Amino acid sequence: MKKLVLSSLLILHGCATTPPTQFYSLEALTQSTTTQSIDKKPLIGIAQISLPSALERKQIVTRDTQGQLHLAEQHQWAALLKQNMTEVLAKNLATQHPTFWFKAYPWSLLGMVDYRLVIDVTQLDIVLGKSIHFSVDWTLLNEKTHAVLKHSSIDLNQPLVGENYAVAVHAINLLLVQLSEKLTSELSF
Repeated sequence: MKKLVLSSLLILHGCATTPPTQFYSLEALTQSTTTQSIDKKPLIGIAQISLPSALERKQIVTRDTQGQLHLAEQHQWAALLKQNMTEVLAKNLATQHPTFWFKAYPWSLLGMVDYRLVIDVTQLDIVLGKSIHFSVDWTLLNEKTHAVLKHSSIDLNQPLVGENYAVAVHAINLLLVQLSEKLTSELSF
């Protein structure tokens, strides 16, 4: 009888264990291997991207079709999402817009930047199996005078063909590429 109870407890314990947590990170475009001189190229500092407060957590946050938020305990960001997004966007912009030099916050080791790019993510709604809606407000400031040079909003959508988190993370990477392409066309002055 003791063996039966002990066996039952071991089986129940095996069923009760949670799957391991998976960690995700956003990735930049492949950068060119050619080294470019930074002389006479304006430096744009990208301020740390701001996110809606519901997204400032380690769990990946999704939304269902009724608008209810879900936190994925077993699917988490490997680093702070806002910092990861800032770094990826800086690398994407540097690849796509070689006439400027881009540096993600903090840039203090480089001295003064010429311009500051401020990006506020106003919406990042992931509906697994459906789509991602991504909206940002952005502002380009002259760092010396603090004058607003340009300001606009960008709305992007990306369909999701699968209901898993790896597909959603890949789609966010694609959205960041699209965002950097749109910003590249706006940053010409």
